[in-house]
Amino acid sequence: MGFRRNMTEALELPKEILLHLPLISFIGQEEVTIENYKGILEYSEETVRIGTAAGILRLEGQGLCLKQLSAECMVVTGRVEKMEFLQ
Repeated sequence: MGFRRNMTEALELPKEILLHLPLISFIGQEEVTIENYKGILEYSEETVRIGTAAGILRLEGQGLCLKQLSAECMVVTGRVEKMEFLQ
């Protein structure tokens, strides 16, 4: 993957598309959009774990809810208090 990453950076191409990395957008603490995910590993009102090419993404908070879900992206709403990548 080193060659692909170096080529992507040299040509200034979008990493999230060519390297299948997640693109994560926040609107305050109220909404998170995750693009380029692989699957949902855990889902509750307090925790959402999502598989990505960069590892497992964990969101923690209160009242978490999947507002939108498609093959390309998901939108999680609620009060997001913590986001981290797990190994």
